[in-house]
Amino acid sequence: MSSLLDVALLMPSSSTPSRRVRVCLVTSLVYLATTGISVWLLKQPLADAPTLIRAGVSLLPMIAMVFVIREVLHLVRASDELQRRIDLEALAVAALTVGLGCLSLSLLVAANVVALEGK
Repeated sequence: MSSLLDVALLMPSSSTPSRRVRVCLVTSLVYLATTGISVWLLKQPLADAPTLIRAGVSLLPMIAMVFVIREVLHLVRASDELQRRIDLEALAVAALTVGLGCLSLSLLVAANVVALEGK
């Protein structure tokens, strides 16, 4: 991460990388707070609310994640060609790992080895 910041400091941009990292951290904290609040709301006051309201409240933390993703993309765009390649390869490995995990879980659910419940 420090190499990304070092390289980005040499490149002209409208905002400094340290500011972008701070924004990313703050929006991550907002995500954690909204997740906690939405879980509490769904378990307590909105337990019997209509489905549309429950869906909206459950997707509320996604707003903060959109801002986190936006800041990460700005950091990657500010980096040099080598760092971009490293980031792209790391993203590919992470996406494939998550995809394989989801596929494994769905196959285990289909075979009734693991039971997933909605509540």
